Amino acid sequence: MFLLYLLLPFTLTTALPLEISPLLPPVTPSRVRIVGVSLLGSGCPAGTADVQIDASKSLLEVTFSEYIIQTGPGTRAADWRKNCKLTLNMEFDQGFQFSTLTTDMKGFAQIPQGARGRCTNTFDFTGATGQTGYAMDLVGPMEGPFDLKAEPDIVSWSPCGGQTAIMNMNTQCNISPTQQQALIAVDRISGKITVLIGIDWRRC
Repeated sequence: MFLLYLLLPFTLTTALPLEISPLLPPVTPSRVRIVGVSLLGSGCPAGTADVQIDASKSLLEVTFSEYIIQTGPGTRAADWRKNCKLTLNMEFDQGFQFSTLTTDMKGFAQIPQGARGRCTNTFDFTGATGQTGYAMDLVGPMEGPFDLKAEPDIVSWSPCGGQTAIMNMNTQCNISPTQQQALIAVDRISGKITVLIGIDWRRC
């Protein structure tokens, strides 16, 4: 009896099952690729823009080599504002959707006192409601490279239920007032204006 009393606690303790934490599924699809790109606008003539996605599938890089905005004597209305409408067809594993998290725009600017440059990037998805917008200001006086980061005003997601999504991006920049001499242009080192777009994935 005494022996059984000593062994009983040990037996009950060793009989308890071990708790194993479940493995969480990845929140990024294993396969993501760009299957189609179309560009239209004064800021992206044919052959002057490019789109890439990084290995982590969480960052899109859009570059423009002829995106130049100028104001002042000798310029005209077509020089004061540039835009590019980009339609991006992405293919990925079924059961995922994505949204844009942040934008980071890099280039070169010469903005005098009293002038202001403004760049906006808007995104939406074909077949889904809602639009995500980002706005960035270049306030004079400033001269040199710029690196502008922006958070979205609202977040919209690509539709669920398929393996592809079409994202529409419209980027535009302008300078005011137009009488003063000012410039927004490609970076002097890279020769490009670059827009980095952070991507967030989730399961449907």
